[in-house]
Amino acid sequence: MTSNSDTAVATRVTPDITGMRIAHRGMISDTRRFAQITAQIAAGSPCPPRRAAAIAEYLNLLCDSIHHHHTIEDDVLWPVLIASAGPAVDVRELEDDHIHVDELLATLRARAFAFAAASDKQAAATELADTLKTAHALLSEHIADEEKVVFPIIDEYVSLEDWARIEKAAKQGGNLKFEVPRVLQHATEPELARMKQEAGVAIRLMLKFLVRGFDKREAIIAG
Repeated sequence: MTSNSDTAVATRVTPDITGMRIAHRGMISDTRRFAQITAQIAAGSPCPPRRAAAIAEYLNLLCDSIHHHHTIEDDVLWPVLIASAGPAVDVRELEDDHIHVDELLATLRARAFAFAAASDKQAAATELADTLKTAHALLSEHIADEEKVVFPIIDEYVSLEDWARIEKAAKQGGNLKFEVPRVLQHATEPELARMKQEAGVAIRLMLKFLVRGFDKREAIIAG
């Protein structure tokens, strides 16, 4: 005969980490994409001031987004994991990675600013492309390690209440005008379908408004 405790374990509802997956996907995709764009500019692709400014603006917002994501992990997610899983989780290497990423983001911001202001766009784009390639490699490795270590812990130990608190903290400090269109951009078709189904009419209208401004900048970035 199955006990109540056995049933509770068997029917445990795990946190939905879709948002975290999409955020990770966006970081990897954006650093790769802009490494390619700036490499093309370094090779002679036309880049008038308006395009350079749009690229620099996007990269600065991307740095803000990555820093915010890592701050939530350091300040909110890691303490929850440690409290929930105890010795089953060790996030020290991931914390160290965040320090290295922050240092690289500072360089990326500086080079994006220099690129927008430079009279010689090709030379500035070369330095910016190199920084973006390094950022892409570092983030790809860090995210692979993080998902390998953290996702199973979330699945097994973290409660829905704690996960809701983490997601609330992440949303409170995020730039919706930047983050929401990127979620739509980097979500898979099944993820998009589920999000649209869960969204009300008011939210769907807000999404259209946010995407419109985002797409205008994307058109300028594309040249």
